[in-house]
Amino acid sequence: MRLRSLLASASPMPPGIGDRCIRHQTRHGECDACIQHCPVAAITLIGNTPRLDADRCIYCSHCVVVCPTDAIDSLSPIERRYKDNCLFSQGDPRVASREELLLWHDQYGIRQIAIPDMASRWLLPVARLNLLLKQIGEPSWQVIYPPETADPPPSRWWAKKTGSVGRIVGGQRALRDAFPAIAWFKVTLDLATCSLCGACGRICPEQAIQFTDKTLQINTQRCTGCRACLSVCFNQSIALQPWAAATSPETHSLHTCRCRQCRQSFRHRSPEEALCPLCRRHAHGMRHAT
Repeated sequence: MRLRSLLASASPMPPGIGDRCIRHQTRHGECDACIQHCPVAAITLIGNTPRLDADRCIYCSHCVVVCPTDAIDSLSPIERRYKDNCLFSQGDPRVASREELLLWHDQYGIRQIAIPDMASRWLLPVARLNLLLKQIGEPSWQVIYPPETADPPPSRWWAKKTGSVGRIVGGQRALRDAFPAIAWFKVTLDLATCSLCGACGRICPEQAIQFTDKTLQINTQRCTGCRACLSVCFNQSIALQPWAAATSPETHSLHTCRCRQCRQSFRHRSPEEALCPLCRRHAHGMRHAT
C-alpha cells in the first residue's frame, strides 16, 4: 500500500485509458489485452468500456507494453538498472513481463539478467522469454546470480554492478517495429463467407488489411492484435490468434462486377459472379420487397 501511494504521488495525473482505445472507437470492440495482462485486476469493463482503477494500479506498466493502440495514458514503462548487456532485477519489486523483456532485448541489446536467487519471481518470465526467442530465431538470455561468497556481500554486490538506468518504449507497435519480419498475430480470412465489403480494411488502424478495386492484401506483420476487424465483420469471416513467426503479405485478386438484380457494383474473386452479396442473401428478389 505504501509503494502504491508513493508511485501515485509521483505521477501528475492518475493512469487511465484514453480515446485511442479500440473499445472507445468501435461499438462492439473486443480488445482485452490490458485486462488479460494486468496482474492486480486493476482494469475492468463497465459495459463495453474499460476502466483503470488508479487506486488498485501498481504502475507495473504491463498494460502499456501490450496495448495495440498506445491508449494507456499517464503511465510509462518502469525505469530499470542495467550494465552493458545485463539487466538487473534488484531494486524494484515489480517483475517485468515477457513482452517488456523482449523490448529490452531489442532496444538495449540485453542478453543477460541478474536475479537475486533461484526462487525469484523473475525466473518464469525469463523462461517464457527464452522460449519465444528460440521460436523467432533470436539468442536466448543467460541468468546470473551473485556469488555465494560475493565481496561485497550480495546486498551491495548489485549496487556495485549497476551501471545505468533506462526504460523501454512500450506498446505492441514498438514490438512490431522492433521485429519487422515477425507476425505477432495471425489473421485468417475465410474467403468462402467473406462478402468483401471492405469494413475490416477501413477500420484497421494499422492498415494490416487493405482493399483496392483489384486486390485484397492481408499483411499480418503489421497487425497489433487490436481486434477491430472482428468487431465490424458481420459474417464473422475473420479469425485472429497470437503468433510469432516470419511471414509475408498475402494478396488475393479481386474483380469489380455488376449485380444483374440490383445493378450495384460489388467486389468478387470471380469475374463471372452475377449477384452481389445482399441479393444472394435475399432469395426470390425479396431485397426489392423490403
